Parts: sequence; structure tokens; C-alpha cells
Amino acid sequence: MSGGFRRALTGVCAMLLAVLAVGAGPARAAGPMPFFQLPFPCGETWRLATYAGHDDYDIDMTFTGGGSNGRMILAAAGGTISAGWSGGGGNYAVIDHGGGWRTTYMHMLQPATRSSGWVDGGTPIGWVGSTGNSTGPHLHYEVTRDGVKTEAYFNGSASGITSDGSANTGPIWVNGPVSPARNATSANCNGGQQVYEAHSANGWRMLPVSGGYGPVTGSATAAIQLNGVKILYSVKGGQIFEAASNAGWNNLHTGINGAQGTALAALNLNGEKLIYSVVGGYVHEASSNNGWRNLNTGIGGVGNSSISVIGLNGVKYIYSIVGGYVHEAHSANGWRNLNTGVPGSAVAAITVGTTKILYVVNGGSVYEAASNAGWANVWTGISGVSSATIAAANLNGEKLIYTMAGGYVHEASSNNGWRNLNSGVTGSRTSVLALNGVKYLYSN
Repeated sequence: MSGGFRRALTGVCAMLLAVLAVGAGPARAAGPMPFFQLPFPCGETWRLATYAGHDDYDIDMTFTGGGSNGRMILAAAGGTISAGWSGGGGNYAVIDHGGGWRTTYMHMLQPATRSSGWVDGGTPIGWVGSTGNSTGPHLHYEVTRDGVKTEAYFNGSASGITSDGSANTGPIWVNGPVSPARNATSANCNGGQQVYEAHSANGWRMLPVSGGYGPVTGSATAAIQLNGVKILYSVKGGQIFEAASNAGWNNLHTGINGAQGTALAALNLNGEKLIYSVVGGYVHEASSNNGWRNLNTGIGGVGNSSISVIGLNGVKYIYSIVGGYVHEAHSANGWRNLNTGVPGSAVAAITVGTTKILYVVNGGSVYEAASNAGWANVWTGISGVSSATIAAANLNGEKLIYTMAGGYVHEASSNNGWRNLNSGVTGSRTSVLALNGVKYLYSN
């Protein structure tokens, strides 16, 4: 990183710090530190780093699961938000948590989703970007205590990012080694993100999913239809909820607890509603026919970021990520989990006739593999997408793929040569449902 950029960013940090201090009044003892969480969705792992010439305690955060651009940013704790633009910090937000504590979020992709008022911890406030003086997509994060920068804590543990090694960038003023980079996994699980519904018959206009019990929020969603009713499942704080369109989207706890990460899938199999989640590295299955009792399938060693499920001829097929490869297990073989040989970080599955088709994201590119072709992995031509999420649907023989790119859901169709088109729907994750010829997206 150039010396000129370092000086510019240091100046930006000083400017924002001065903004934070305005109106602070006489020095006072800060109140107890809020229980800060990593400002990203539950289960995501991010790299925390600094560099010489940065500023003591400032952290640059990049996603370890692929591209950072467009990833959702959550409030690290509850407080009053303010937002704006600075030449160096780009789109930024500041949250005043009370008691002298504030957090700052810089280089956001777009203006913050809220510019004033109270936000709860875990509330989405924007998307990671590279606005202002930034050499690439990342979140610049700061914590101040009575207007002075201090070490960030996440889930009760010190971040370890303290010294930038430069004697002139305070407040430590130490000329020594730069704090080493480290990874941290988010436990920011309770807030969840607002879920939106958009469909192809209304020009993808985003409408918040909300019912008499309040807004439907979550870190992941899965959608099915049953007798023409849209049913949405969401994970929030490890709990799985069900909301149905014919019940005004009232969000009801299924009783399922302990779901980890963002791996969630659902299936309607002959009127039986089935939910699949990951608990302790194992895929669990819960059925509406057994009161949502969550049972371990025995499928182990799986990642908690992505799973998919399909039904074919009465057999349930589960696709999970184990060691970077998609594995297939089905109910007719006792859930024996077999490696398809298809590499990927996220998976979606559909059926076309009796053929099982997988869509995977690998290195930001989307591939298609079919069971009748020995799972030969073929690049669709789609690239530059988030490695964390993918959804797919079969609509009357048209194969459809949904991915996240730059904070927006993109749609690609086998009928248009997989040309990846921006739907205008924002979010960090998506699921899809096809009903009566209409495509429904659920983003959060």
C-alpha cells in the first residue's frame, strides 16, 4: 500500500475521529463496554488485519469464503446510527452505543440502509464495498471509547489487532511489530436480516416479509410451496421459524434449535414438509409429520454454509459440502454420503425429468453437473459471484440460477445462454421458489 494512500487514510481516520468527538463535552469515564459481535452474519469467518501506517486499533476485514464485495454488514451492537460520505472513508456509518462507546464502518458499497435512529445489534446497515480511498473491497472498522480509539472485542474476546507498528499513528505510539492477521467467526446470530420477497410478475419489486408477529428476519432462508401456499423457513439465532403466505406471514418457531451457520434447505415431499439444517457438523432432518423433531441423519463432516435437497421418485437427496467437494446422500442408501467429485463452496440442486442437476460456486464461477453425465463439471460462463450462496429452479423445463454479485441478486437462464442479469434485488443471500409460472426470490 502506497505511503500517499496511508497518509490519506490516516487523515480520513483523524477527520472521522474529530467528528465523533464533536459535542462530547468534558472528559468522562466510559460506561461498561457493550457486548460487541463481529459485524457480519452468524457463522461467517472474516480475516482481521492491519498494516504499518494504518492507525492503532483500526481493523480491515475481508471475507475468507470468497469475494468481500456486497457482503452484508450488521450492527456490532445496538445504538443510534448516523451515516454519510467522506472522501477517504467513502460511504460510512457510525453507531453510538451509549456510555461513550461508538463503532465506525467505512468503505460501504452503498449509503447505509439507515441514516438515523436506533438499530438493534445484528441489524443490517449496509454492504461491504470499496468506496473512498480503498484499494479493494473490505470493511474498515473502528471502536472508540470516549472519543479515543481502543481495541475491538467480539463475542467477549479481544480482537488482537492493536499496534500498526508505526510510532506516529497513536494512540499506542509504538514503533514495533504490526499485529498479525487472524480469522474470527461471527456469533452475531440474534438479529438476523430482514427478509424481502420479490417476484418476476411485479418487476422484482422488493417487499418486506412481515406478519402479525413482526418482520421475518434471519441469516438464511429456504422456500417451498404446498397446495399453492408459499412457505418460508428462516434461521435466526440458531432457531428455525416457519411463515406461510396464507397466514399473513406470521412467523412461528418450529421448535428446532441449534442450527448453525447459513446451511438451510426445505422440501415438500408428497405433502410432508421437511427441513434440513447443520448441527455440530451433521445434517439434521425435521419433518412436519413428527412435530419437527430434529433428527441426526448421520451425514457428518459437512460445512455449515450451504446445503441443498431434492426429491425424486419418493427418495430424498441431500447435497452438502465436505472438504470443498459436493457430497450426495439419499434416504434409500441410509444417508451414505458419497463424493460427487464436484468442487464448490455453495450448492443448489434441481431435477429435470429424472436427471439430478447440481449448480455450484467454485472460485466465484458457477458450474453445472448432471447425474446422467457422470457429474462432469461444466462452466456455465457465469463468474464474479459471491462464493457463499446459490439458488436454482426448474420452471417448465427452463433451468434458472440465482447468485449474488456486487450486493445484488442476478438471474441466469439456460434459455439465454446463462447470461447473468441483475434483478435489482439486494441482499447477501437468496432462495427461490417457482409457483404458477412466477419466480419468487427471498433475499436477506
